[in-house]
Amino acid sequence: MAEEKTKKCVMCGKTIPAYSNFCPYCGAKQPWLEDDEIQSKDAKQLLKWYEKPVGKFVTLVVSAAVILWVGSLFTLQDGPGHNKVGRELTQYLFNAKVDTPYGKKPTVKADKKKGVIIKIDKSSQAVKNLKAGKPAQWNYLVKRAQNRSKAFSGIYADQINAKFKVVDKHDKKKVLLKINQGKITYNIADKYSK
Repeated sequence: MAEEKTKKCVMCGKTIPAYSNFCPYCGAKQPWLEDDEIQSKDAKQLLKWYEKPVGKFVTLVVSAAVILWVGSLFTLQDGPGHNKVGRELTQYLFNAKVDTPYGKKPTVKADKKKGVIIKIDKSSQAVKNLKAGKPAQWNYLVKRAQNRSKAFSGIYADQINAKFKVVDKHDKKKVLLKINQGKITYNIADKYSK
């Protein structure tokens, strides 16, 4: 009876038949080696090196590094940076104008921890008109901020950009409007519509 050719399992090191694709002991996938490759001095040396704990560790580290490198090529970013969001919202809400119905130089800042902070002048024409029972300009700002907040909640994984707060530029504690994910949680207009 002819002697059966064998090889060592690349994972557990047990002796297995040379034709095995998987180790019958540990189930590890085996490299496919032709008969002449099994007898090759280089292949034997490589298999001996791989069987050592250092060989397995180095192979694992190199594999992990390659996976991380490939993964970093395909990482998804959560939208544009906060400065860009602020600039685009200034354009969207105030047409990037200096003199607006909401005061001179209203500002929009996207903060990583507080959300979007919009600073307007509480003594602006829009707020005066709101108090006088003419809410059209105020409602325009509310509607546009609400639309953008709702859009941001559907786009960004980080929902902080969907939190909008409109405050008086001279006193940050005077909140005029709060919107979270498109829902108005506070509107100073409610105070004047009663």
